[in-house]
Amino acid sequence: MQQRPRSPHTPIRWLHQLASLMAEVSSAERLQPGDDSLKARRLRQRMALAQRLLDPLPAPLRSGSWQERVLWQGLRWGGVGLALGLWLHR
Repeated sequence: MQQRPRSPHTPIRWLHQLASLMAEVSSAERLQPGDDSLKARRLRQRMALAQRLLDPLPAPLRSGSWQERVLWQGLRWGGVGLALGLWLHR
């Protein structure tokens, strides 16, 4: 059995993940308000989770000092959140 040679270029996986996130958002926009199917409920749950990740933290979880705030904001926006923010900024 011959194996296919590997490409010298590594794929940009975060773009694929961002594309799937944007596809889910567009699916959620097309949901009917009265749709109670399993697919609709799970899509609403995923959108609620994404909203909680992008919204500010609840008061009990907020840090007191500015160093801790900077650290947690950097961790929150350092990965996919940063890419999403840059893409939305365009």
